[in-house]
Amino acid sequence: MTNRNKTIAFYLGAFIFISELSFGIWMTHWNHFIPGDAISRVANAYYVLFSRNPHLGAIGFVWNPLPSLLMLPIILFSRWVPQLASEGIAGIIVTAFFAAGASFHLFRCFIKHKQQLVFSLFVVLLFAFNPFIFLYGSNGMSEILFIYFLIFCLTALLDWLDPENGTIPMIMMGFSLALAFFTRYESIIFGVGLALSLTLINWFSKRHEEGSGRLYWYQKWEATELIVLLPAIYSGIVWFVLNWSIMGDGFFFLRSNYSNLAQSEGLSKNPTIGPVIGDFSNVLIFVVERSLPFLIPFLAILIIRTLRRQLFKIDFLCLILLIMSIPIMQTMMLYRGASYGWLRFFAYPMPIVFAWLPYELQKLKELARPLYVLGGCITLILLSTSAFAIGLVMNNQRLAPEEYEAIHYKESPTYSADRLAAQIAHDLDTLLKDNPNTSILVDSFNGFRIILTMKQSGRLVITSDLDFEKSLKHPVGEKIDYILVPKPEGVAALNAVNQQYKNFYNNGEDFAQLDKQYGDSWRLYQVVNSK
Repeated sequence: MTNRNKTIAFYLGAFIFISELSFGIWMTHWNHFIPGDAISRVANAYYVLFSRNPHLGAIGFVWNPLPSLLMLPIILFSRWVPQLASEGIAGIIVTAFFAAGASFHLFRCFIKHKQQLVFSLFVVLLFAFNPFIFLYGSNGMSEILFIYFLIFCLTALLDWLDPENGTIPMIMMGFSLALAFFTRYESIIFGVGLALSLTLINWFSKRHEEGSGRLYWYQKWEATELIVLLPAIYSGIVWFVLNWSIMGDGFFFLRSNYSNLAQSEGLSKNPTIGPVIGDFSNVLIFVVERSLPFLIPFLAILIIRTLRRQLFKIDFLCLILLIMSIPIMQTMMLYRGASYGWLRFFAYPMPIVFAWLPYELQKLKELARPLYVLGGCITLILLSTSAFAIGLVMNNQRLAPEEYEAIHYKESPTYSADRLAAQIAHDLDTLLKDNPNTSILVDSFNGFRIILTMKQSGRLVITSDLDFEKSLKHPVGEKIDYILVPKPEGVAALNAVNQQYKNFYNNGEDFAQLDKQYGDSWRLYQVVNSK
């Protein structure tokens, strides 16, 4: 890129970062809305630094650790700016940075593939301010990090298709896939699609190379797959070993009480997911309904390929493989009742198409300029149409309950939970202030909002503390004074207190009597004779 284009790219990234950060802070600070999954990732970083037993293992072994790891340097400053933790602003800073990074990288890719400056800016702005991308760049969730790594991986793949670029693009693919694994588990099925794509490209290109015998092809294929996949494979092994050595089960992330599989056990009673489980036709309808708005940009590539008369080519087949990899995984999980089917699970084809577009447009430009102008206009129209359609779907409570909550935040359970958490945190802080030796046990699986909002959270006995399990089983002997427990409905039934003591929320135990109730969601029990 020229110095001028580098400057434009920098200011573009800075503008998007400031826009995302401003919107995210407005939502969480003034409107008291931040998704539970987002604030829980901030909490995981917080426990590492400020719990009773600070240690890196407190980051957790269920969800991929990279988002929380990236928040650690920011959380250090929460001693002076508590809102970084209590309002999840640390997570918003990270997602705003990656949203800006994805846009910056896309812009560079368009310029590298000889697209005009103004056109490149329009396309990147349509990406950055697509309602879905903008929301997830500002809310602290892991999706935008994963999207960044997908874009980086795809652009590296396109660079690899040019033989002049050597092995560097393969190395970039490998590391982006490894980082994607530490962000979201969908990277596994995407990695399978990428491995198949590399196999197909190598196989169909061998006839055009000298010395392209079977042995030569095998060696080239083997080297390519090893370079690209080994970083991700090693990452998976490291994650397995950490789960095994610390939690006692290499698959703790998959089958613990807090895992996605455990949380989805009750989905058969869910009015949206229940009718889908085990019914393949209903699963397909469910997936197509939510995927279509994100697939509209793919029509641009389909039209460009038709204009070029290059529809039935191996690189196009690879693109379809990559686009369909994650939706296929979601289809299987929905059929088995192992997925909540959130709209965000179906969004990944869109960034894949955005990353692939510069390659297609460059090929069209080299073929005929009038066709290129036509293809560019069609692309802008379809990208705009997709953004509009996605906005409509996000405002549909049936299709997009999470996004609908964000739009109608004042009416959402998340807003109510935030306000209730603030009340509970204030009461617990007062209790600890008036009784300096008091000990309160709370499972951070459900209590993360309360913990982050408290000023004296370092005095709580929480899940990551080394003595939590012992304190849970023997609260009197371990001198626990209070136990905070959520109503055992939905995922709250997996709370460690509810798992250890059946019907504790309703009746307590011989050693515990009800001290205070908070709405219809939480109860604080006092442990009697604990001293």
